[in-house]
Amino acid sequence: MKAAIYHEFGESEVIKYEDADKPAISSEEVLINVKSVSLNQLDVRLRSGKSPRPVDLPHIGGIDIAGVVSEVGSNVTGLSEGDKVVVDPTVRLEKGFEVIGVNRHGGLAEFVKIPARNVVPIAGGLSFDDAAAVPICSVTAWYGLVERANLRAGEKVLVHAAGSGTGCMAIQVAKYLEASLIIATAGSDEKLEKAKELGADEVINYNTQDFAEEVKKITGGKGVDVLFDQIGASAWEKNIKCLGNKGRILLVGVVGGVKADLMFGPLIMKDISVLGVTVFNAPRSSLEKALKLTLDKYIKTIIDKKFPLSETAAAHKHIENRAQFGKVIINP
Repeated sequence: MKAAIYHEFGESEVIKYEDADKPAISSEEVLINVKSVSLNQLDVRLRSGKSPRPVDLPHIGGIDIAGVVSEVGSNVTGLSEGDKVVVDPTVRLEKGFEVIGVNRHGGLAEFVKIPARNVVPIAGGLSFDDAAAVPICSVTAWYGLVERANLRAGEKVLVHAAGSGTGCMAIQVAKYLEASLIIATAGSDEKLEKAKELGADEVINYNTQDFAEEVKKITGGKGVDVLFDQIGASAWEKNIKCLGNKGRILLVGVVGGVKADLMFGPLIMKDISVLGVTVFNAPRSSLEKALKLTLDKYIKTIIDKKFPLSETAAAHKHIENRAQFGKVIINP
């Protein structure tokens, strides 16, 4: 089979399109003929060697996977050859977990083997591309806003990096949950216009505006109730200024760094809660809910660009250049 493989860490050029052995499945696994893979920032960080998660080389990445069951292990029930499926990437073990596309080979290949318990049938007319866009981004948005922040109708939300796949989903989930005000930030006016189309009420260009000052103006100095942050350290100080009393900040990503000075005073005085969000801790029900919201069109999958498997390196580069609005899809 063909696969996109890297034998060393580095720039996107380390990804090679080459032949690989077709996986042999165990009695508890299924073999999937991959149709769609959506890329994430984690894929890029893993390839560059900047992620703390362990990756054995050579490695086939690709965490978000949808395809067709090609072979079924002898002990597997409830699945048949030809079934359309999406993959829950978190393999739960007796102690801890592993992630498909991280600790195990992923979907950037013509075939991938998956534990049968990690396969979810694709219901209705949901496309492979749409299904593959759900496991990381949509689940992160749902798990973060609902199960970590307990966002309630009528609350105000700030979503950073609205042009990312997760940012697009967070805006829509907040809208679905009837937030009274959704503020979105991004680095270009073009992305901000698209964010408004998805449901953002107010938008801020963080390259030309001080987002903390703008949030203060928009909220009349009261701040937001929930802040969905994918940036990390570089935005920390301003993020705290954006939060109102009893505000909750969701730490989702760290593209802006992992270390910041922690200011205890504002956290204490405003009763601020700091909540980590790890999608791999989300329960299976979060994936099932996100898939249903997508199928029922409460959430719209935003696909920025599609690449063939042979151009996976170019797809990684596209994400690194922050050129996308929404998801980048690979079709093997």
